[in-house]
Amino acid sequence: MVKPFNRRWFAGSILAGYLALGVLGPLQGAGDDPELLPGRTLLEALEDVSAKYGILIKGLEKTSAIPARSVHGSLREQLRQLLFDFNYVLVQSADGSVEKIFVLNQKKAAPAIPQYPEHIVLNTLRKGGHHVVQAIVQGPSGASMEVSLLVDTGASLVVLPASMLSELGFSPGELKSQEIATANGRLQAKIGRLDSFQIGSERMDAVNAAFIEDSLLGSNGLLGMNVLGRYLVTIDDQQNLITLIRQR
Repeated sequence: MVKPFNRRWFAGSILAGYLALGVLGPLQGAGDDPELLPGRTLLEALEDVSAKYGILIKGLEKTSAIPARSVHGSLREQLRQLLFDFNYVLVQSADGSVEKIFVLNQKKAAPAIPQYPEHIVLNTLRKGGHHVVQAIVQGPSGASMEVSLLVDTGASLVVLPASMLSELGFSPGELKSQEIATANGRLQAKIGRLDSFQIGSERMDAVNAAFIEDSLLGSNGLLGMNVLGRYLVTIDDQQNLITLIRQR
């Protein structure tokens, strides 16, 4: 059973997003701002993005008097360039695509400060009172698999079913036996190192995972503290969302 989280309402997540994203520096270096487009407003440019990609954008009225910028690159790069002068919150769906954007307010002039990564908001599925998220794991063979993981602050490691070992390409020599902690107690497991672990847009290399018998695990793996501990985590039970902000 998952240990209780210190939950905050989504308003707290928005505030956290404001604090984190409010200090985002520009993608360009000093003196390399995107070129302004005369006669075209930021509101019009964002409306085009919303229509093209099916993204819900709240707070557009705050951008009506701002000139649009010439943008390039991926969707995320374009959004960062367009919203260069604004604090905003980006909401991501379970498959990693941009789902919503909340434009908060215009940034105030401030001295250059270190750049912080955007925070990630993921949709979750509910299993009883617990939250389940999707992740992609890659093993030594290079094979990638999508897995459903129950958020478990009582688990010391990511926990996966032992039936995945062969599919991910682990050999006996790449595994070691170890007792691990879970919310349901301590279990014997085989420990292996995943080549990569991805949740939302966050990709981590060389992440340890514990493999236990499928019958002991149930239908979902566990998202443990070796991943969760890298982030400030908030959970919104009403909207079924989990927010991850990388800790510095």
